[in-house]
Amino acid sequence: MGLWDRLGPPGPGATGSRRGQSRRFRHGQGKKAGCMSRLIIVSNRLPMSLQAQEDGSYTLHQNVGGLATAIGPYHRSHKDSLWIGWSGIDPQKYSEKELAGIRQAYRESRCIPIFLSKEELNGYYAGFSNNTLWPLFHDFSHEAVFRQEDWEMYRKVNMRFAQVVEPLIRKGDTIWIQDYHLMLLPKMLRERYPDASIGWFLHVPFPSAEIFRSLPWSREILEGVLGANLIGFHTVDFSASFLASLHRLLPELPVNQDGVVEMPDGHRAAIDAFPIGIDYNLYRRTAHSSLARAMRRGIDEVCGKSPRHRYRTSVTAEGVAANEAATSDANWWNHYMEKDIPESTLAKQAASSVGSRSNKVIVSVDRLDYTKGLPERLQAFGRMLDKYPEWVGHVTYYLLATPSREVVESYQRLKAQVDQLVGEINGRYSLLAWTPIHYITRSLSIKPVCGIYTAGDVALVTPLRDGMNLVAKEYLACHDGRDGTLVLSDMCGAADELTDAFIVNPYDIDMVCEALHNALEITPEESKRRNIRMQARLKVRTAANWCTSFLDSLRQVSAPGMTDRRLRMDHHNAIVRQWDGAHRRLVLCDYDGTLTPLVRRPERAKPTQALRRLLTQVGSNPDVDFLLVSGRSHQIMQDWFGDLPVGLIAEHGAWNRNLPGSDSDEWQRAQGLPDSDTWQKVIRPIMDESATRVPRSFVESKSDAVAWHYRMSDAQVAEQERQDLLHRLRGVVVGLGLMIMENSKVVEVTPVATSKGQAILPFVNSDDYDFMMALGDDETDETMFAVMPDKGWTIKVGPGQTKARLRVNDPTAVTLLLADLGAGVARDSHEPVASHDFRDDHTVVDEAHAQFTDDKQSRDK
Repeated sequence: MGLWDRLGPPGPGATGSRRGQSRRFRHGQGKKAGCMSRLIIVSNRLPMSLQAQEDGSYTLHQNVGGLATAIGPYHRSHKDSLWIGWSGIDPQKYSEKELAGIRQAYRESRCIPIFLSKEELNGYYAGFSNNTLWPLFHDFSHEAVFRQEDWEMYRKVNMRFAQVVEPLIRKGDTIWIQDYHLMLLPKMLRERYPDASIGWFLHVPFPSAEIFRSLPWSREILEGVLGANLIGFHTVDFSASFLASLHRLLPELPVNQDGVVEMPDGHRAAIDAFPIGIDYNLYRRTAHSSLARAMRRGIDEVCGKSPRHRYRTSVTAEGVAANEAATSDANWWNHYMEKDIPESTLAKQAASSVGSRSNKVIVSVDRLDYTKGLPERLQAFGRMLDKYPEWVGHVTYYLLATPSREVVESYQRLKAQVDQLVGEINGRYSLLAWTPIHYITRSLSIKPVCGIYTAGDVALVTPLRDGMNLVAKEYLACHDGRDGTLVLSDMCGAADELTDAFIVNPYDIDMVCEALHNALEITPEESKRRNIRMQARLKVRTAANWCTSFLDSLRQVSAPGMTDRRLRMDHHNAIVRQWDGAHRRLVLCDYDGTLTPLVRRPERAKPTQALRRLLTQVGSNPDVDFLLVSGRSHQIMQDWFGDLPVGLIAEHGAWNRNLPGSDSDEWQRAQGLPDSDTWQKVIRPIMDESATRVPRSFVESKSDAVAWHYRMSDAQVAEQERQDLLHRLRGVVVGLGLMIMENSKVVEVTPVATSKGQAILPFVNSDDYDFMMALGDDETDETMFAVMPDKGWTIKVGPGQTKARLRVNDPTAVTLLLADLGAGVARDSHEPVASHDFRDDHTVVDEAHAQFTDDKQSRDK
């Protein structure tokens, strides 16, 4: 029995097909003529909030939060996407006319609102999502509440979402479901649409199997999520925890070596990690806004970092007073002294170091939640002041803790504990002119938050458990190319990427204390070097590229024959680690179909400026030999890439230029090739006959190859002619020392003595490289894969049988991988990477996608 059957008929106002019946798309069904496939995003909350105007109309404002910030820009820039989620309003407070106006306001921003009652919110959101799943997934199982009525409401509201989504789905649409609020929705949609492409991503940690199995409904939750084609997590560790729970709770489901679960209904569910990023340029730009700079100047002045004299005069005066109090006739002061840390000692210590010790600022930006480790963080700060009293009067902690769930008793206890700790530290260590902790308990917009980030010499980010934690990344973006030190918990996903931070166990108070002291003492030069290394990768692993990577992987796992050997995040991390640790690196990369999408006419595949920048970024490092290995003519390769710091191999190895170890930058023709003028006079007329018989096909002549292209032609007509052409060519090529190669919509004749594999053989057989990688998409690239050593990485782009170790979906995945490796090259240079090299909203990926889309639309016409 399916979830639809168990939960009963749709509620009032729901639409869709009849309960219990699945819908398989047939040609043209569920899709209006002329409509493109779309992305449908489904999340608990919409990315925008409603605001009523005096004239009775409504306007929408962008919400603040990780999900809205991460996917919001993608949704706004991709006009073919919809977003479905809870509206955030109580429908009981509005008339039907007002609700219609609200729906229309959201619809204009391509958002579909769902209205939930207080009862539904209490059970589904406050109850099961926040009182059960949130603490359980963050390893706070002692805080979890298991209530049957909350579980029933969770199922009911997931069904409400399904009833809204179901009638909107068209053939070819992609559905992307977000987070722990909607873990039953993938299966509900799968039961109705067996062929749909469905992805689900978890934005919080996934717990160990031992913790997860304590959930009474753990099997139902797993089965719900497994309705998706792709199940995503922030880290490889979280993916492993999910797989461990599958093995423990659903052992009957087979999981293959590619991390793919074979489901009983015939679909496959792939499990992988996709570390989320931020809009790096947004935070970098906002940090330079006038409001953020004014905020920083104000903090600098209050903390004594500015050249003004008010702070120094006050601290010095307090120190003089303390010295006077220490004299024999100053008994009035001694009457008020504390025995353990006298006020006079604190004041004299602070005054004595004025002018010799720079004042510093520590910042934290968090939600007031028990997972963030605020009490432990405050204890570590207090211990540092006790152990290193030279910092008294010279370090100020700006703690921004936004209240949340204030009616929940556990959160009330947490706030009381934090309030008490702040009061104790301030009461114990404050001077008349200095307060150690500035405690802010309200929400701030992005500009003042960026002002706080930029003012911070140290960011203290020590959650007890977190999925990723974007605060650490936002802080680094606000310190683009300059100093500022990060102390980071090892219990969040960001620690896997930001390895140049001071990594700590947030439960170890002494460890955090020492890391905080070391972060304050670090030199600006060392701090800047560390930041540049981390920032280089953050400029690549942006929110936009996270969206692109997940959706590209979803397309791959949804396509037949594409899940085997899929390049997962554990492979990606291994490639990056080996690259970063290598002394000399070799990259062998095909062009058409690998770095750029295949297009109708060869001349339309000219590299974009973004791709040229990427090749320059990777190839300009002296420890990297980047070779473009293509079937293109050497004249075109010269025109397109001749000015870039890469080696060129053209016409499947017949020509080469600027190869490693070569003293000449002139084009060289391979030795032992037959005279091209002689054999082309035989082959060209045969191919010309095919071009005459098949409309929109054409023949391309190169120096040492001839190719018949039929990508633009009618598929049935071209296929019949292809067979006839192969038959005619086979009768003549053997005697001429030639061979026939079949690529994507191309039949090509080249000398037998040439192949990409033979061309790269001298390099892969040398002992010069401790990192080697080959990438390609067609049969000609298989000769490269065949000669690569076992330690080398080989990556097939697209479908088809292959000798390669790994497979990616399309050139999008290749450019993302190369950009990540390029960030490693930038890390080696210790110089800031210009942000336009790795743009987050308009990346090389977007340009490649746009080129492919334009070509596809032209072809469809």
